[in-house]
Amino acid sequence: MVSQFRVLAFSGIAACAALLATPAAGQSNQEPLPRFEEQICPGVAGLQLEAAEAMVGRIRANLTEFGRQLAPESTCEPNLVVAFVEDSREFLRRMERERRWLFLEMEEADRRALLDDGGATRTLLRVRSRSRDGMPVGRRENLVDIPQTTMWMAHSKIYTATRNDIHYAMVLFDREAIEGLNLAQLADYATFRALTRTLPESPEARRASILALFEEGAENPEGLTEFDRSYLSTLYSGPPNLPGPARLAAIEAATGRDLFE
Repeated sequence: MVSQFRVLAFSGIAACAALLATPAAGQSNQEPLPRFEEQICPGVAGLQLEAAEAMVGRIRANLTEFGRQLAPESTCEPNLVVAFVEDSREFLRRMERERRWLFLEMEEADRRALLDDGGATRTLLRVRSRSRDGMPVGRRENLVDIPQTTMWMAHSKIYTATRNDIHYAMVLFDREAIEGLNLAQLADYATFRALTRTLPESPEARRASILALFEEGAENPEGLTEFDRSYLSTLYSGPPNLPGPARLAAIEAATGRDLFE
């Protein structure tokens, strides 16, 4: 029997719009790169049942490859949602007008960049700060009450006391933009976008990635590339509280490419 949670109807998309990104702006440059640490339940909205089933299966296989824990397929509630809509930008703008409170966690610059971007895909990630051991760390609301957490930990210059967990992900595709692409390509693209907030920016790195799928003039990859697999394997190796610069250096060494210009 097909789970009602992993193949979603359009009526469920609005509820998923709460999966908003915690901004990267304002964080220390030593902040660990965000990763999915809890069990993941992929769900797909906006496709015929058979296609949605196939896409969910492909994403689950990808997640297993990178060592992610999967939630029980028949009972889980999606925390990695892939949705196909007519206009992803208008969809998010409508949600901002109707449910503006959902966007309050985002910095204004990040919110505007998300809503004004002219691309054919958009990814919303909700990221929570946790202690090294996974205990929640409150979000700072002002300059007086600073969030605190308690743990046993020796001082270290190698690891940080906290980590950044991706708690939800939503990948939106404009329907018009996916013409000519197959389910495997779309599932692999969604996998990459959902598993990392830090994307390669250099043209060379992006051309070598599944990200080229929506790059103008780039050759469409058939699926996750060698670059993507090295990137995600390195991101998800070792402890989640490794400082960001050290993790990025390891990714560049593993992929053999500069991530940033």
